[in-house]
Formats: sequence, structure tokens, C-alpha cells
Amino acid sequence: MKNATRMWSLGAALLLTACPGPDTDPNPNPNPDPGGGSTFTVAGKVLAGEGQPIEGTSILIPGNGRQAVALDSTGSFSIEGVTAPYDVIVVQRAHRSATVYKGLSRRDPTLPFITNAEETGGSKATLEGTITGGSTPYDDDVPTHVEFVSANGSGGTEASPEGTYSTEVNWSGSSSITGSLFAIQLESSSPFLPPTGYLGYGRRDNVTLNAGTTSSAIDVAMNSVTSARLAGTITAPADYALAMISVGLMPEQNINLDLFRAFETSSAFDYVVPNIPQSTLSMEVMAVKGDVSDPENGAISILYKKGLTAGTSNAALVLQEPSRPGQPADGATVVTRTTEFSWTAFTGGIHMVQFQEKEPAAGTSPYTVSVFTSGTQTTLPDLSTVDMGLPANTRFTWRVQGIAPVASMNALGDLALINPMRGTTDFTVGTSEARTFTTSAAP
Repeated sequence: MKNATRMWSLGAALLLTACPGPDTDPNPNPNPDPGGGSTFTVAGKVLAGEGQPIEGTSILIPGNGRQAVALDSTGSFSIEGVTAPYDVIVVQRAHRSATVYKGLSRRDPTLPFITNAEETGGSKATLEGTITGGSTPYDDDVPTHVEFVSANGSGGTEASPEGTYSTEVNWSGSSSITGSLFAIQLESSSPFLPPTGYLGYGRRDNVTLNAGTTSSAIDVAMNSVTSARLAGTITAPADYALAMISVGLMPEQNINLDLFRAFETSSAFDYVVPNIPQSTLSMEVMAVKGDVSDPENGAISILYKKGLTAGTSNAALVLQEPSRPGQPADGATVVTRTTEFSWTAFTGGIHMVQFQEKEPAAGTSPYTVSVFTSGTQTTLPDLSTVDMGLPANTRFTWRVQGIAPVASMNALGDLALINPMRGTTDFTVGTSEARTFTTSAAP
């Protein structure tokens, strides 16, 4: 289905790049450091977006006089003589972007990279066909959503009144992908309100797309479907207002179909949902502290709830309070690399603090540094060895994002780059309000 535009920018960008995934060993380090100061080889990957390697990227594990090395075409690297715990610095100099991972010990990390670069390349194909079943015509009162879903890409649209559809699918990686095509017909009194019923549902598996081609006559027949209710309560942190609720259908644990979004929200909800055998329902709930209509600089709490069933009347969704920035104070000046940044802990998770230049020169990417850590304090990292020294007399914004449950920094390797609405594990993401600071003349 066609996903609505996200209401928040920074929170979504960070979340979709480095969110925890489902059903992962909370301590996934099959080859731990042997201890006693022994050295070992770290062989891992650095990836972005949906798991694609990044061009023009280098990596450094500080220590022993090591220099930064380029990632290969698959995003892989291998560095010898490392002692745990170690830090990793990944840098994309052309885009003035770096990410630091603190306190790792596993030998095979896969790390998410926060990049300022726009995604380029990749593959795309066109998918078209006919939808049958349900109620005709497929107009605004009974819209029929069509979505292709695979591990590496997706695309969606709505069927025409005659039941035909055409959608473009984009993906990264190989020149072909295989996935499933879904169609579901909704009944609604208004396109801006949740559905009042469901009239048809169909699925077609093993649909293969090849880059640069059009796959025609990929038809889906919908069968009738009954409706049920999904009701419960939402508890947000104090002083937070609900801003958005999204309900999805999960035909299996790694597929989430966006059913609808509700922006007129309250702590009690009661929605009509499809009752489809062997499927569950998901909910994404967002609460904002500050101006709900403009959450760009306010704190944001998001809960991803999985495994709900049609007919549930007492679902209880509890959102976690985000981290709160401590020092330095908002608007601080004369900030240097020794200035300590602190925040409150995000319960059961890890943190990513991002520092971004507020007003970059025209035609220049903002200087951006992201630090992943299990701790609650950091300083601006020394990136002079990778030719990214901290700019002087420059105004920055900074904010902290917590991701839970994540047992440790070592778990980040298996939790990165997963779509947040897949899997069976509930998790929560909290993004603090933004603060500003200005660096000194000699930071």
C-alpha cells in the first residue's frame, strides 16, 4: 500500500536506518574476545538503507597507529590486531558524514551508517495487472490497495475503478527480486477516517521482478473477508500528546501491510479491522511533546506493537519516555571536543546521539556526526585523523534517540537495517527534543 508521508523527519530518518529487528539473540557474539588483552581480527560490514553498501566510505578502528581503510564493493572490511572493547569510526568525507560506534567486542559486526548522501542507483521494475473480487467499481468509497512486498523492496498503488493497477517497485542489490502481491479492499465513509469495513482480500506469491522490465498480467483475485474490532487503550508519557496511530495487517511476521492511519487520536481506540486467518495486526503509535502539528524539534515517542488479533478488546499500549538532554545547556557556546554531552538513559536500550551543522554553506552537506553508545554521555569525537576535524565557530543541533529493547552495543549488529514493522517483537523508539550549541574558535 501507499505509505503516507511521515509527520516527522529526523525521527523517521534515524529510526529507519537503525532500528531493532525481531527475534534476535540479545547477546549475539559467537566469537567473544578471549580476554587477557588478546588481539583478533574484526571482519564485518557497514550498510545503509535497506542493506546496500555505500560508495566512497572508509572505516577506522582507532589504535596501534591504524589508518582508515576503504570498504569494499559489498560494504565489507577486515582489520587485524584489534583488542576489545573497541570503537569504530565510519566516514563519508565527500558528504561530511561520520558515525561512531562505541564499546564493541564482537568480531563480525554489521553496522548501520547514517549518511547525508541521497540514495542513488538501485533497480526498478514496473508491475501491472488486474484485481477481481470484492465490490465494484473500485472507487473512493471502496478503495482497493495493491502492494508488492519483498525483503529488499516494495511498491504500492490503488486499483483503478475498472480494477487495473500499475506500480513501480524499487530495490537494491541483485537484478531481480521475488516477493508477494497483496490486494485488500476497504469500505470507508471518508478517505480521512479509518475504514468501516473490509470487502475483499487476495494474495499472490512467488512474483519475480527483473530490473528494467514490466511484468504484466500479474492478477490477484480477492475473496470475501469478515470484519472484527480492535480496541484498547494507549498510555503516553506525561505531557505527551498522541499524534498518529497506524494499523497494519501482518500476513506473516516479515510482512506488514499498512491498512490506515488515524490522526484524530485519543487514549482509547476502537477500530474495524479485517479478520483474516493466520494473520495478525500491528500498531504504530506516536506521541509528541510540544507542537503536535510541527514535531521537528520536539520530543517523540513511538511504540511498535505486534501480534494483535482481530477481536481484541483490551489491548494495552504503553509508550516509553524518551531520553532527556542534560548538559550542555541549550544554546551553549564555546563548545569543544572536551565538552561533555549527557542525557538520561533510555530504559532497556542503547542510544544514538546526532550532532548536525545547522546552517551549512550553500551547496555543502551539513557536517553530521552520529554516535551509538550504551552509555549516557559522550564528547564530540576526534575525527581529525579521517580529515573531518570539528568546524570552528559553527552552530549545531543535537538530539538523542533511544532504541529498545537492545541488550548491548554488540546486539546492534544483528538489529540494524530491519524494517520496524516486521517481526514479532514489540519495541519502542524515543527521540529527545533538539538543542543547539556553537563550537569555539579552536574546538
